[in-house]
Formats: sequence, C-alpha cells, structure tokens
Amino acid sequence: MSRNKPISDDLIAQELEEMFGIPDGMISEDDLEESDSEQGAEEDLVRVLTGDDVLLSSTAISSPSSSTCQSPSLPRLQSASRSTPAVPHQSPSASRLQSASRSAPLPPQQQSPSVARLQSDAAPIASPYPPDRIDGVSELSDFSSSDSDSDIDETDWKKQEWTQNPDLSYFDTPHIQSSKQLPNRTKPLTYFGLFFSDDVLQMIVDQTNLYASQVGNRNWTPTTVEEIKAFLGVLIQMGIHVLPSIEDYWSSDPVLQVPEIAETMTLKRFQHIMKHLHLNDNSQMPARDSDDYDKLYKIRPLLEKLNEKCQESAITTNSQSIDECMIKFKGRSSLKQYMPMKPVKRGYKVWVRADSSTGYVYMFRIYTGKTDTTETGLGSNVIKSLCEPLIRANYRGHFAFDNFFSSTDLLQYLFDHEIYSTATVRSDRQDLPLLVKKPKLTGDKEADSKTAEASKRQNARVKKMKRGKWKWRVKRNVAFAVWRDTKQVTVLSTAFHPKQRRTCSRTQKDGTKKAYNCPQMIPEYTKRMGGVDRFDQKRTPYAVGRKSKKWWKRIFYFLIDLAITNAYILYKSNSRVHNVMTQKYFRIALSKELINNLSFRKRSFHSMPKYNIKKSKQSNERQKTVHSVPDGLRTEQLGEHWPVEIETYKRCRLCSTKTNNKRSKIICERCEVPLCISPCFRQFHFD
Repeated sequence: MSRNKPISDDLIAQELEEMFGIPDGMISEDDLEESDSEQGAEEDLVRVLTGDDVLLSSTAISSPSSSTCQSPSLPRLQSASRSTPAVPHQSPSASRLQSASRSAPLPPQQQSPSVARLQSDAAPIASPYPPDRIDGVSELSDFSSSDSDSDIDETDWKKQEWTQNPDLSYFDTPHIQSSKQLPNRTKPLTYFGLFFSDDVLQMIVDQTNLYASQVGNRNWTPTTVEEIKAFLGVLIQMGIHVLPSIEDYWSSDPVLQVPEIAETMTLKRFQHIMKHLHLNDNSQMPARDSDDYDKLYKIRPLLEKLNEKCQESAITTNSQSIDECMIKFKGRSSLKQYMPMKPVKRGYKVWVRADSSTGYVYMFRIYTGKTDTTETGLGSNVIKSLCEPLIRANYRGHFAFDNFFSSTDLLQYLFDHEIYSTATVRSDRQDLPLLVKKPKLTGDKEADSKTAEASKRQNARVKKMKRGKWKWRVKRNVAFAVWRDTKQVTVLSTAFHPKQRRTCSRTQKDGTKKAYNCPQMIPEYTKRMGGVDRFDQKRTPYAVGRKSKKWWKRIFYFLIDLAITNAYILYKSNSRVHNVMTQKYFRIALSKELINNLSFRKRSFHSMPKYNIKKSKQSNERQKTVHSVPDGLRTEQLGEHWPVEIETYKRCRLCSTKTNNKRSKIICERCEVPLCISPCFRQFHFD
C-alpha cells in the first residue's frame, strides 16, 4: 500500500467536476460524442487514485470500452496516480497509470504536484490581462480532445475554456448619438453642418476660384459660400428627381423641368461651377515619379477633413463593423477595381468602419491599388489602420469583419490591445486547427505521417457532421469553430466561446421554420457585421452621383452622400418627436435650407433649352402680340408675375387671333395682359 495519505472521494469528484463540468444548455457536438467514454474513464481514475484496485480490476473486466476510449482528463492526471501493485487482469487504463508511476517514482512522503493541487486550495494563476477581460485559460482547463482526433499534432490549438467572458451588454451600449448637445427640433442643415462646416465650404470656394484663375477663364465670376451651398442643394434635389441629363432640369417642357432648380441658378452658371470645381491646388501637386506622389491628391483635403468630422461628431459605440463598399465608376482610372461578386462591379473600393446597428460611418479609406510593397497582409493592414485611432484612445469594444481581413494573428493582436473581435475565416488561412486544413510538413517522416493521418481523420469527421453540429478549438485567447449549416461555416472570435450555444431558425423547402443549434458566435457575428451594409442601404436610394469624366468627382459625390447619411442617422437618434422625417424628406428639407430662397440668376431662363412646339398658321400673329410687351417686363422678376381674375372676359394676348377668338378672365398682375391660364400664361413669360 502506498505510504501517501489517501485522498477523499469527495475532493476528487469536486475537482473532476470543475475540470469537466459544462453549464446547462452549452454542449457542443464534440462533447456529445465523448460524454460516455469520459464517464467510464473518470470512474477508473477515481478508483486508481483511491487505491481501490479490486474495483479497478472488475471494472476492467466488465468495461472493455475503457481500453479504447480515453477521457480528456486522463493524460493530465496520469502523473498524479500513486504506484500500485500489479493486479491480475488489469485494464489497459490501469496498466498505463502504473507504468506512468514507475517511470517517474516519487520520493518517500512526497506527493506528485497534481495530487498536491487536488488536496490544497491553491491560489489561481496570475493573469497578464485585466481581470474583466477574457484572459486565457483556467489552470485545469487546458486539456485536449480525447477522441481519435487528439491534439498530439496540434501543439497550440486545444479544447479549453476561458476563465472569464466579457459582459455582452457592454457591446450594445452606448447607442449612437451626437457628441454635441443639440435641441430636439434641430434642423437638417445643422446636422449636415457638423460634416460640411463653414471651413470645409470655404476651402471649396477658395480652391474653385483659384483653379478658375489658373486656367485663365475671363468669363468666370468668383463664387461664394452661399452659392456653393445652393450648388450642393441643387445636387441633392437632382438625386431626388433623377433625369437623363443635366440640361433636362432647365427644360421648358413642364414634364421635365424642376422649377426649384431652374429658379436657383442658370444652367450656364451651374455648368461653370461644375467645370471649375476643385478641392486642392494643382500647382502644388507632386510629380508622378516622386516619392511623395499621392494618387488622391486632388481630393485629399476633403478626405482628411471629413474623416476628422465623422469621428468628432458622434460618440464612439462599443460594437462596430469593418467592410468594403464600392463607388460606381466606369471611366479610366488606375484606382478602379473590378469586383465580380458585388452589386457594383466596377468602381472605387472604400474600406469603411461603421456602427453595427445604425451604419454611422466613423472612418474610411479609399483603396489606391497595389503598391511596390507586399500585399500579403492587406486585410490585416486595413484593420490595423482603421483601428489605430481607437487603440491610441484605449478603446474597448467589439469589431466584426469578414474572411477577407481575418486571421488568428490579427484577432490576437486586437485582443492584446483590448479590442474584442469576431470574424469568419477562410479555411485555407495559415495557423488554423487541423480540423479544416492540411498539416504543415516538418521534414520528420514519422511525425509528418502521424500528423497527416490525424488531420485526415479530423477532416473526415468535420465533413460528416450533420446540420446544427460543430467542432471547436482554442488557441490562447482566440476561439475557432466550424459549424455545419447548409455549408461549412468557419468562425474566429475572442468574445464568444464556442461552447456557448444558441439556436437559429432556417426556412425549409416546404416554407416552414426549423430551429438548429449553433455556437453563440454565429448569431452574434450576424447581428454585428451589417453596419457598412446598413450605411450603403441608406446612401444609395437618393444618391447625388452623376456621370463624370473626371475621376475624382465620383468620390466627391460619395462624400456628400456620406455626410448626409451620417447627418440623418444623428437626426433620428436625437429626435424625440413621433413623426420623424424619412430620409427623402430630410434631403428635401436640407436642400431647401442650403438654397435658402436665394436666386443666383442674372437673367431668367435665357439659357433654358427650348421645348419644340409645332407652329400653327397663326404663329406670325401670335409673335406680334408677344413682342408688344417689352422683354424686360415680360421675362424678368418672375416671382412677381401672378394670375389675377377680372370681372369681364378679354381676348388672350397669346393665342387669340382673328380666326380663333379666345377669351379669358385671367390677367398677369405685373404685365396687365389677359392670358389663358393654361398653357398661355406660362408660355407668354418663358418664350
């Protein structure tokens, strides 16, 4: 009999329960597979440690399965077993325990470290991470999978738990709102001014006037901040009233013409502003072959200012997503990308960091294409670039991004900087468990052969999983799960452990809904990933974008839409009224405030394209009646020409002739000319 002091059964059972205990309702597919074998192995282990050799022998005879299936705890606690005398007909489990004892004999009156831990209340291992963080694994939880897909060939990826999980409610607060205290009924222009402030508008005015002087346009009249505001208001209204060409907005055809636009400025003036619009000084642009050459030089000042405004104008939420969106452009540009799987297949690619629930954009970067440096870490570099301001500010929150960006090293990097993250991952990424990838050869034939065999066995098991089942592994603070939906889904997370179970409903072929089990990281990823898509959904219906030969103007239109969308999100979050404006009416109200009832017309409608009307036989006579009123009185100051009803009928000065006498009781208040209300009144003043 061993000279060591026996250990109580209750203490051993308590320790084993802590090691293998799983909260109710949180059982993965692996645990279901191994529960039977673990129970038998634990019974053998208790009997060995308590010295009950007779029971161990009987168990070995009656339970042949114990020789082929080993519990995950057994490899860890073999060293804790005491030396036992040989017993006839012992099970293979007992033999392995005895051989382990003999290979490492203990000094007299000295216990093994494992047994000592079971007998004493040892202090927990100090963690390098803050106490309210997920800080690695517990002291007794770093056991590996005990089934045939053991971790003998994966030294880092193990089936282990986290000691602490984050408070999920922390990720859902605070809600998006303006960083400035604004009254409840603040007008849309105030929200828009958070992004296109007076200094931004003044920069546009200065650079536009500078470019006009550089090209030597003698007919150019310097623009002002008020006129640029009206110009932006016209662009916003054009996004609501979409017509085939810009000239149509000034057409005399009532079907096409938009009076609000036509009365703000002439077509010629609008085209002049469009032609000379600039955001940076061309004379200071670096040469193409210089080291400081910038592909986005023409629009760089506005990009930087708007990025600053977006981060300053709203509080930072704790759940954000990072994704890409496209700016449609089919012209010639070295920045243009082709994305065959996207709704917008050709255009500029923009990396965006946005709030998960509302789509508010905090930061964005325009992809300028491949450079001389390596592109192997493009996705990781994008994430680090967009997160850099938050890391400097000691931000603690959650990010979600897709498999273009994700890698094990990236998630660990973010975790080390106190940022949680969840992402899908491509199965061919480096440093993933052998559950989904082929092993990396080391040159040792024997070891490589064992690793390849284990990997093949694990891959086969993953492929045979039924819908709603999953397998998982953990490496340091990064958890990996492969879940079977209609297809195989692979996810990485530092926030949600794959043992935490949820259910998700799926529509069957007959239209019914069916619930399937899934790891918690699946629905959480779906919930927190859609921020950039929500931004795109709000931006596109009334976008101000127009066709342009200049490559950078498409980006300029995108920035206007971004500012309007962010302004609308802040308006909705701050509004406490019941009838909140839709984005369409928000844009209409904003355009009217920008125009502010100002007119920048020197002459009214002289630049409008004429609507061709077939001339009648009375055309000559009608022209005489029209020209009997001076043009200065007839076509200017249109806001003062109002129809007034008189007591008697009089001949219409436009359409009435000797052969076709037409009379009307309506006269123009300013011209004092009788006219038919339709269509003569309009044609008389516009033609």
